[in-house]
Amino acid sequence: MAMTTCPNCGEQISDRAKKCVHCGTVLVPEEKKYCPDCGAELEEGMDTCVKCGCPIENIVETEKAPQQVEVTGVKITKKSKKTIVIALIAVIVAAIVTAVGVQTHKKNVAAEAQKQSEEYGANLNMATYTMLSGASDAETCCNLIKQVWYNAIYEEMDSVTDKYTRPKGYCFVDFNEALENLFSDSSFSSRIADINNNKDAVNSLMKKLKNPPEEYKDAYESLLKLYDAYIALTNLATDPTGSLQTYSQNFNDADNETLNCYNALTMYLE
Repeated sequence: MAMTTCPNCGEQISDRAKKCVHCGTVLVPEEKKYCPDCGAELEEGMDTCVKCGCPIENIVETEKAPQQVEVTGVKITKKSKKTIVIALIAVIVAAIVTAVGVQTHKKNVAAEAQKQSEEYGANLNMATYTMLSGASDAETCCNLIKQVWYNAIYEEMDSVTDKYTRPKGYCFVDFNEALENLFSDSSFSSRIADINNNKDAVNSLMKKLKNPPEEYKDAYESLLKLYDAYIALTNLATDPTGSLQTYSQNFNDADNETLNCYNALTMYLE
């Protein structure tokens, strides 16, 4: 323990004294007491808080009253602001990249659809004109078949058919033999081979056209009708059957149907 001097009377007193024993000067202010429930300041000797009614028993003295904490807002530091800005920029960039990607995808899809449509249109034209070429050759062969058939039956002389109907030059042969002579002729058989090759090319093109785009569905339906007429006509050229009368009728029907179907299809051709 050490001694000190009272600042008021100058007498010696303990340095731990709260009040001078000589003059009564208060050296250390009494610490205030507060209600533990509501925080109101208590006066000396009170046993009940006059503000909330809390009983006062053995309250630990404190220098300051308990402070009521009220949250008024969250303070954002510079680091937090920077993080938020970076996150926002990342979101915006991602949105832009996504939008650009979607637009690019749409353009690619549209370009691919346009390319497929153009390719389909080109194959449609190719199939049509290939059939038309084969039909023309078949028409020529069918006319010659009819002519040979007729002249053999009715023994008509003709500079074109005589080598088939009168191979020896002086008498007519049976029409079946005359037709065999015709199909054995190298020039005629070459035409028949060309027609068969034409049919193979047409069938290959038709496979490519099986699934038309929406804008070509009507054109494809018209093409199928032309194809049926074309097959009927070319088959008559490569494999004649029946009587001369039925053959002639079937040939005329197939020939006319081919022409009509082609005319109906021209509105879709480029």
